[in-house]
Amino acid sequence: MNKIIPLICCLSCAAVAFLVLGINYFAAFQLLPIIVFYLFQRSIFKNISNVAIRLCYIFAILILLAFPLMAQLSWHFDINGSATRSSTSGLLFVFLPIYATLPGLLPCTIAAYLKQRQKRSSSN
Repeated sequence: MNKIIPLICCLSCAAVAFLVLGINYFAAFQLLPIIVFYLFQRSIFKNISNVAIRLCYIFAILILLAFPLMAQLSWHFDINGSATRSSTSGLLFVFLPIYATLPGLLPCTIAAYLKQRQKRSSSN
């Protein structure tokens, strides 16, 4: 897989986090799922060999990059009153990295297991 495309995706998601929140520690905390995705991208997803790992890669993109990006943009543009209808809507930025990272680790872990199993079976 091309190395520059995941880097551009990660940098653009990080840029949106900083544009929505400004430069502060909440915006830095939003980088957690992006960093997790990029680390797995560099180690596990650098060469995708079968369909199961490709599916895990797609789920990791959706959970770790797309979900937080859409949540931040919907809050910023106040889609369906996501920013103004609730007095605690800003708590989204406290829990969003946790809600994205914990489930996002699942497809990454499955892909790592499948890749390890594939290495073991090819070496035998």
